[in-house]
Amino acid sequence: MASNHYDIAIIGSGPGGYVAAIHAAQRGAKVAIVEKQYLGGTCLNVGCIPSKAMLHIAEVMHTLTSVEELGIILPQAPTFDMTKAVAFKDKVVKRMTSGVGVLMKGNNVDVFDGLGTVEDSKTVTVTNNGNTQQFTADKVILATGSVPLIPQMPGLDGSNIMNSDTCWNLPKTPESLVCVGGGVIGMELACMFNALGTKVTVLEMLPQVLAPVDDEVRKLLVRILGKRGINIVTNARVEGIEDEGGQKKVLASTEKGQESFNAEYVLMAVSRRANTSGLEHLMEQGLDTDRGRVRVNEKMETNLPGIYAIGDLVHGAGLAHVASAEGEVAASNAVGQEMSMNYDVVPNPIYTFPEVAFIGLTEAAAKEKYPEARVERFPWSAIGKAVAISETEGFTKIIMGKYGEILGAHIIGPDATNLITEYSVAMRGELTVEEISETIHPHPTLSEGLREAVLAVEGHPLHIPPKQPARAR
Repeated sequence: MASNHYDIAIIGSGPGGYVAAIHAAQRGAKVAIVEKQYLGGTCLNVGCIPSKAMLHIAEVMHTLTSVEELGIILPQAPTFDMTKAVAFKDKVVKRMTSGVGVLMKGNNVDVFDGLGTVEDSKTVTVTNNGNTQQFTADKVILATGSVPLIPQMPGLDGSNIMNSDTCWNLPKTPESLVCVGGGVIGMELACMFNALGTKVTVLEMLPQVLAPVDDEVRKLLVRILGKRGINIVTNARVEGIEDEGGQKKVLASTEKGQESFNAEYVLMAVSRRANTSGLEHLMEQGLDTDRGRVRVNEKMETNLPGIYAIGDLVHGAGLAHVASAEGEVAASNAVGQEMSMNYDVVPNPIYTFPEVAFIGLTEAAAKEKYPEARVERFPWSAIGKAVAISETEGFTKIIMGKYGEILGAHIIGPDATNLITEYSVAMRGELTVEEISETIHPHPTLSEGLREAVLAVEGHPLHIPPKQPARAR
């Protein structure tokens, strides 16, 4: 390494950490980044990227089951090879993580391999296979991420029990799977395994899966997933796991009483907890935490001078793109360029089949806070591109305030996770629904559905009958 002193040290190289490193280096700082395992962190190695690679494979498999009506005749039913799928996933991951390495080198960021521990006076100790290195830094950004939360219950130490970090290298497709947890991670993985031919049961402790999602959207998604064969059981408290006849037996307390659910594999997708490994010395110095997460202000500063924290280590949405934004904010402040984090406009993508994406308030929250709010939705079945690609399930919902501002937007249907960006930009730029509706959208595209939704909330939809006679604009 060129020097043992840096302007900024970053602990963790996930989407928060490596973006912070680039952002700081581009502003003239000398930066070091420490990674105990793989560049890219959870997101690139066992999270966002591998999951989307496998979800893509699963989506193709699902599509192949219904191509005959398109005139595509397969000589035989498609079969799935998990070994080749894992190899494809690994190739994608390698390309992405290698890319982060190239970015670090290109921005003159020094990379230290090992567990980073922040000592007194901003000294960072890096330990790797018994070898130790030390360097100092004026500022430190903590970006250590999160790890799967494994609840305490009998039977979790047995075979065929996996979590969201360990489910990517199976030797074959499970015949059956019980997914414990109906949050975003659990539901995405349930959809993936279901599309690959696994019989899936989801057990969720709360009264509904995907609790943050708008009620109308969630109910439609649950109905669609039920038709696809995913068994969803809510108000189910898992109490233990046993072995029975070569399978796993999941014991749960449900609305029906004590029930058991048998499957070849169990996937624990309850939640994730902050990874505080290496932060013990900072804890001893009084690093302020709340329920296991580090407290920060809008500048991503902790209560310890010169120490910042970002990503899953702090309270927030647990989203990679939010971690990246927090990384930019922390890096800006660390180099003396004041910047604050704004959580008002955060898009939430959910990669189920069909996709779900939302931003802003749900209908229930909006009606409670703004009784005058107006809500309308526009179905994909009335959009030509959606019909042409046989993706007509779902709708786009817009919640409008009294001044024409967008209070919330919710999409369930084709390419929802990409389409939500238009509403994100609109809300960030404080555009009104009228300004969006006056913007020409290309035809035939799915983006027309976004314009039709705002036309609907104005009372002027073009491709469905209006609920009331058109009024002058």
